[in-house]
Amino acid sequence: MTVKEVIISAMRLVGREDAADAVEEGGTLTDETTRLKRALLTYLNAVTDELARGYFPLGYSEDMASDDGRYAFALFTKPPVRINRVRSGKKAVAWHILPDYLVADAPEITVEYEYAPSKLDEDDKFSYPVFDVGERLVTYGMAAEYYLVLGDAASSQMWEGRYRAEIELLLARSPVRGRIPPRRWI
Repeated sequence: MTVKEVIISAMRLVGREDAADAVEEGGTLTDETTRLKRALLTYLNAVTDELARGYFPLGYSEDMASDDGRYAFALFTKPPVRINRVRSGKKAVAWHILPDYLVADAPEITVEYEYAPSKLDEDDKFSYPVFDVGERLVTYGMAAEYYLVLGDAASSQMWEGRYRAEIELLLARSPVRGRIPPRRWI
């Protein structure tokens, strides 16, 4: 499934059948439909970012080397959000974070960290690295954002409720990982 198909699905979810049909046909779009498509792409990226940062973290492990023990975040394969563990060989290494660097007490390290997903474009294939997170959850979040921006608080709350309920359902199925996601305790 492509990102474009997810956007079309979200358009249909919020009752914009006309825009969904126009995007699906691939013809010339009106300015209003183009703005809606761009907005929904922004909402999709915001929802996947929120899911990665707060509920379904994306983990990555990477081996790095540096002569002075400074590891620039710009050189990481994926943009780090949270550093979980730093090791040299099989031993834990003391480390701390500066604004643009990770500083560790070893010239060669293995860093385990959580990262934010890269921004998607409409031609990209839609997939979230955590298997349970799918199109339905993301489109619920997109619908909530759409109505929030539109100023329809009641509809936004309804879709936000479905979005949160779906998150809760998926989290209930997953093992506890030692931290409470944002607003999970309420």
